[in-house]
Amino acid sequence: MSNTREWRRKPRTSKPNSRQKRNGLFLDAHPICQQCANRPAVEAHHRLPKQHPFRYQWEYMEALCAPCHVRTHQQVRVIVRISLAKSR
Repeated sequence: MSNTREWRRKPRTSKPNSRQKRNGLFLDAHPICQQCANRPAVEAHHRLPKQHPFRYQWEYMEALCAPCHVRTHQQVRVIVRISLAKSR
């Protein structure tokens, strides 16, 4: 998911796929944002990269509200830019 805001705008289908079901189950079990703890969680954030075999295990996921999820992805982009700048 390269841009979370664009992905969020995509229409939902009447029949959810396995990823939507899995993330829905996780959010049902974790209804409050795990970062700010004062808003309802609406997105399941995966802390491991897509190719990692443990990506979908719950201990490597976070239930986040939309602002915290966007902030998390922005922080990752800043860290990558800093590490690229240092390597040059």
